[in-house]
Amino acid sequence: MTTSTTTAKVLKALGIFGSVQMITILCSVVRTKLAALWIGPVGVGLITIYNSTMDLLASTAQIGLQQSAVRDLSQNRDTVRGPETVAVVKKLQRLTGVAGMGAVILFSPLISLWAFGDYSHWWAFAVLSVMVLSQSLCNARLSVMRAYERFRDLASASTWTAVAVFVLAVPMFYFFRLDGVVPLLAGGAIMAYVITYVYRDRDIPAVRVSLRQAWRQGRTMLSLGFYMTVSTFVTLLASNVFVIYLNRCYSGDTVGVYQAGFTLVNTYVGMIFTSIAMEYYPRLSASAQHLRRMEVIVSHEIKIALWVLMPVVVTFVCTSQLILNILYSSKFDAALPFVFIGATGVFFRAASWCIAYAILARGDGRLYIITETASAAVYLALYIPLYTAWGFTGLGIGYVAWYAAYLGIVYAVYRYRYGLRLRPGIVRLLLLCCLTGALTLTGYYLLGPWWTLLIMLPPTLLALPRGLIKR
Repeated sequence: MTTSTTTAKVLKALGIFGSVQMITILCSVVRTKLAALWIGPVGVGLITIYNSTMDLLASTAQIGLQQSAVRDLSQNRDTVRGPETVAVVKKLQRLTGVAGMGAVILFSPLISLWAFGDYSHWWAFAVLSVMVLSQSLCNARLSVMRAYERFRDLASASTWTAVAVFVLAVPMFYFFRLDGVVPLLAGGAIMAYVITYVYRDRDIPAVRVSLRQAWRQGRTMLSLGFYMTVSTFVTLLASNVFVIYLNRCYSGDTVGVYQAGFTLVNTYVGMIFTSIAMEYYPRLSASAQHLRRMEVIVSHEIKIALWVLMPVVVTFVCTSQLILNILYSSKFDAALPFVFIGATGVFFRAASWCIAYAILARGDGRLYIITETASAAVYLALYIPLYTAWGFTGLGIGYVAWYAAYLGIVYAVYRYRYGLRLRPGIVRLLLLCCLTGALTLTGYYLLGPWWTLLIMLPPTLLALPRGLIKR
């Protein structure tokens, strides 16, 4: 596949999933706005604590199969082992989902004690255990869609899930206020399962596999998945520790404001990553045994991500105040410094994200644990003291420093473990992105957001087509 063909394929995937992300964001925007108005920062903080805790538990229960399965499915999809691999993935995901749900119900009092410092929320976690089962079942189908490049079905399932959750959120927030949070999260999980079932893979021959066969043939997935689970657990644990630190040392309002800023930077700007990853990881996994081919794919992906992100970051930084006011309310204005400073760190995040996927594609689970644990340690080492010293401005600085450090960590593995390098021009492009971010921030403070947008956006938009086409 030529570079131009690959670029066209990546941009097509970006267009499909970018559109999905826009619809998802639109639903999220309105839902978040309603939550901010009807249940306030305390309610947003409550949702954050429930979601972060359940994400941690669901990720642990799935043993990393949502990612390791994509690797095996991509490598076997064009062979006679393809349908059997699909059946193994589904069997393993069902087993881990049921086991995880049972464990959450059993230990719900202890989970409540961990998250809130008392046992009063045990019933909520018992009800939310359905999220663990739903995520396992959904991820089995979504993994197959990704590996078999059924991007339109994947996009449709994601779109309808976002719409369904939004429709459910409106009456829950309006009529039940804080009491509607738990039913919304549980109901949303059930809706996600139903929708992904509608888009199941009917064209792949059904194969029955026994538990023994699933164990024997899925050991590679489970082994890599275990390492990925430990890595994800460490990452989510660090995030959960910081959220609980804010809740206990400051207030639930502070958690809500932090989550608003983090969502803006990590989710809304990061939709570019989500869109590209749908096509990138399966393609990279299929070439995992050819190091030089991987080197080309990784560098090419970084180049596309950075060029696309430049105008996005400039626009986002300059309109961050407007976006925050539209999405939330004046109660969340304290998050603004975190948002516009942290947004400039997504360039480091993009480069490190592309390289980290190479470690996964190679199946190097132990090294992945090391890199993610180091990242989590850097996150906490930066966030807690920087927030203590400078509040949300410190968090913005911490976000940039965190991903700069993470880039250094994963590149060290990429270079010295695999003997690979970034292609010529990538480092210069990253420096150009950093300069663009620095100039945008400087202009924001000195000239104001709108003059800065007028000056910085046209050059980045004009350079985008040439940057994507240039080899």
